[in-house]
Amino acid sequence: MSNPVNTEPSKDTVTASTSEQVPTPEGSSSAGRTEDDKLLKETVLLRDTLDLLWNKTLEQRKICDNLEQQNTYLQGYINNLMSSSNVLEK
Repeated sequence: MSNPVNTEPSKDTVTASTSEQVPTPEGSSSAGRTEDDKLLKETVLLRDTLDLLWNKTLEQRKICDNLEQQNTYLQGYINNLMSSSNVLEK
């Protein structure tokens, strides 16, 4: 069974031709718009911050991978030097 849906617009809204509820210019719509603007700005700020953090994470991951490769190379180089010169036997 389906629930009945109230299709009548409330007194604070006007029904648009696309059947969307649009706030009227009177009453609390300006306060709602201000709050919506604040939420939108905060959302954009948080999204931008997240993007910056993600990009910084990717950059740091690349640096870490590069340093790991260099470390592996240096370990092999030092091992080869130590084995070829017999430093430990002297």
